Amino acid sequence: MSHERLQSKTPSAMDLSVIRLGVVSYLNTRPIIRGLEVHEEIELRQAVPSQLLDQVVDGKVEVGMCSSIDYLRSPIPLKLLRVAPLTCNGETLTVRIFSSVPLEDASRIHCDTDSHTSVALLRILMKEAWQIDPEVIDFDAGSRSDDWPETVMLIGDKVVNGPPCTETHPVQVDLGEAWKQLTGLPFVFALWMTRSDACETMLGHVFRSLRDNLAENLASMGDFLDEEARLHDWPVDLASRYLNGLIRYELGPAELAGLKMFHELAVKHGFAETARPLEMYEG
Repeated sequence: MSHERLQSKTPSAMDLSVIRLGVVSYLNTRPIIRGLEVHEEIELRQAVPSQLLDQVVDGKVEVGMCSSIDYLRSPIPLKLLRVAPLTCNGETLTVRIFSSVPLEDASRIHCDTDSHTSVALLRILMKEAWQIDPEVIDFDAGSRSDDWPETVMLIGDKVVNGPPCTETHPVQVDLGEAWKQLTGLPFVFALWMTRSDACETMLGHVFRSLRDNLAENLASMGDFLDEEARLHDWPVDLASRYLNGLIRYELGPAELAGLKMFHELAVKHGFAETARPLEMYEG
């Protein structure tokens, strides 16, 4: 990464009349970001999770919903906002392995490139839970044909609206559930991150906007759930189950313990170079 990139303009030096948020467009983020687009002072910029770290580092967005592993992999120090994360406490539904053979017989696992965290979680589970060592191969699930690889990990809405069928891929493993079985802890998939030198005034505004918007949407989910399920090609009953319990938006003590363990295991197995203490903005 170039020196010029690391010295790019920081949020504290920018015009804060419009705050750019890097967001993900999956169903699970809709309770967080639905309605924010009407705020004149907020601009939403959509990307897949794996692209958002670079946007935060380069100053293209002030705050981004980044993969949790990217806190360790960032070339510059980051700060977490303790608000509106994406977490689970067991089954997550939308991070899943599909295989036509038992996992212990898989020689390769093709992995959806949309998320850094899910790939790191898979690698940790391979080492810590399953004691297997297949080759992990990047896989562009967004441009696939109907000819699925023998073993593939998918994330996001793709898990629901177009996955391999059970007839060809009868072995299915939910990575959130596997993490819970291994550690007894929740798992944190994504967090709002910003540069550590970000303007405190800006962070306060973003924190309150995310907190209040999430609370309002969770309280009125019945008003928009059918619409969002249709837009994201989900069965309504499954979308309701997912948004009303499987995916969570909490960052309490148990979630922080899970996040710290994930980071420790990522460093232990060489999926991140070094641990970093969690620097958080708490509103």
